[in-house]
Amino acid sequence: MAAIRLRIYDLRKAGQMSQKELADGVGVSVQTVSKWENNVCMPDIALLPDIAKFFRVTVDALLGLVPLAGEEYIPVRSGEKDYWEDRLAYLKASRRAMWNEDYLRFLVEQVWKIDRPVDVLDCGCGFGYMGRMMLPLLPEGSTYTGIDFSAGLLQEAKRLLGQESWQSRFICDDFISHEFHRHYDVTVSQCAMRHVNDPRAFLRKMIAQTKPGGLVIAIDVNRELESDGLYIEGLEYAGLCDRMGFRKMWEKERQCQGRDYAIGMRIPLMMWEEGLADVDVRMNDRVSLICPEREDHEEMLACLLEEKGWTERISAEEEEETVRGFMNHGMDRKEAESHCRRQRKIQRYAAENKAALRCLHYRGLLVSYGWKRKPDAAAI
Repeated sequence: MAAIRLRIYDLRKAGQMSQKELADGVGVSVQTVSKWENNVCMPDIALLPDIAKFFRVTVDALLGLVPLAGEEYIPVRSGEKDYWEDRLAYLKASRRAMWNEDYLRFLVEQVWKIDRPVDVLDCGCGFGYMGRMMLPLLPEGSTYTGIDFSAGLLQEAKRLLGQESWQSRFICDDFISHEFHRHYDVTVSQCAMRHVNDPRAFLRKMIAQTKPGGLVIAIDVNRELESDGLYIEGLEYAGLCDRMGFRKMWEKERQCQGRDYAIGMRIPLMMWEEGLADVDVRMNDRVSLICPEREDHEEMLACLLEEKGWTERISAEEEEETVRGFMNHGMDRKEAESHCRRQRKIQRYAAENKAALRCLHYRGLLVSYGWKRKPDAAAI
């Protein structure tokens, strides 16, 4: 059963009503209303329809089982710099097994055919992971510029790339609003567009900073694919894939904020619409196999647990805050609580079976790319 959280106080405040107005409206004392709002007691079940009618909501909304209609949407903050300042551990864990180097080499040499030195711009570079992966594969003399609004992440990027003799520089600013004074042969973004409120504007800025004839690469996920990409031996796969209320949440985030849960699938079409030539899309081939027979078992399992947030137990208050956040984004209480229970179950199972845990993890990264047309080809 989903927990009941009376919304009487929220509804009364939203309607700018006094406790007395509510009490008179449903035929109880002011003291009784006060007890309801302070969780001292619950309304008599026979009164629930009258209270719901008074507020013009359903009984489920009154009981906090579904979101209130018209409730103010609280945006996801992942498009803000402060959000990322303390998430370096998560980023490192999630990137640890994101690419097979031989496949990235294949893209660089055989698909994109980068056979001369190029100037690369990494848009939303984070701690420089993509630069660290690409630079050893690029022709000698290539340069790398990373831009991100997180000073903390850029500090780690400088440390990471400064270990080698690569030509790299970093810009601490918002990519969309930054005024560039040069253009680049290759612009790339990895898992950045999923977090921004206007991915098309992000793509347009990438194209604008690319030289005519240059290459635009956008690497991102589709949350539907990602949701099917985890298998843990000993747990029911169908349960791991269950979307619960996430489809409703993803769609509400797209409608209210512009965050696109299916951005990985939409980018190639957006590239065509924005005028890029020879647009194509590949699928990253990396699948993480985590099992005790492998030497990297402990390291890769630790990365998975950190990435999925299964390393620390949260309090009942923190879980309730999570539930409320999900409900604000479109889930009902039952769906939100079911998700939290599943997370606890997986966390507990992983802790109890850590030494023998076997699982597969696939992120469903789509690699979309196209070339900026040269002026004499604009009419083609």
